[in-house]
This record gives sequence, C-alpha cells and structure tokens, in this order.
Amino acid sequence: MNGLFYAHSGLRYLVLLVALAGLAMSIRGQLSNAPVPKAARIVGSIYSGLVDLQVLLGLIMVGLGRWYPMLAGHLVLMVLALVATHVLFVRARKAATPSWRAHLFAYGLSLGLILAGVFALGRMPWATSAMKPLGG
Repeated sequence: MNGLFYAHSGLRYLVLLVALAGLAMSIRGQLSNAPVPKAARIVGSIYSGLVDLQVLLGLIMVGLGRWYPMLAGHLVLMVLALVATHVLFVRARKAATPSWRAHLFAYGLSLGLILAGVFALGRMPWATSAMKPLGG
C-alpha cells in the first residue's frame, strides 16, 4: 500500500509538469497565431493518460481501505477533472479547425479542478506528501 501511496504522491509532479508544458505551448501558439500541430494533440493525450493513472491509483488506494473524511471532496473534484480533461480534449481533437483556445480551456479547467481537489485535502499543493504513509 505504501508503494501505491508514493506512486500517487510522486506522479502529481509529472502531471503538473506535462500540464504546464501543454499550457505554455498553448499560450505560445495562441499568441503567435500559429496553427495547432500534431505535437499539441500528443501532449494533450499524454496529459490525459497521466490524469487517468493518477485517479486510478487514488481509487485503488481508497478501495484498499485508505480513507479519511477529507477525501470525499478530493475524490469528487479529481473525477470531475478527469472527465473535464477527456471531454475537452476530445472536443478539441474533433473540431473542424483545431484551436489553441480549446487547448487553453482544457488545461485551465482541468488544472483548476485539480488544484481545488488538492485544497479539499486541507493542504497546499506543494506540501511534501498528501498524508503520512501507513506504518510510517
């Protein structure tokens, strides 16, 4: 169980890193009026996959008995972030003309929900760990 906890706790940095890279790419693209390249779609897919993995690890931990009351709001907001991420990136991909604005909105809303979910735990996102690991 501690391995899952550490994986979930550490993966957040990779999620954040890819989100910030995608956000920076989208801002740059929007400001330069450049067309949306395939790389933007790839970064969005990587980000979506990382969010999926993060939520899955969290749900597995809850399923294995790691639960405390503050997790309720965290879980709801993280699942909403996952759904928003997928819906918005699918809509951006299926648009007749791809736009940076759609990517900016997807990253912005997703990151906003993720930050709200972290704050729902009652701590700052940059804290060292989400909670004390079992047996430690």
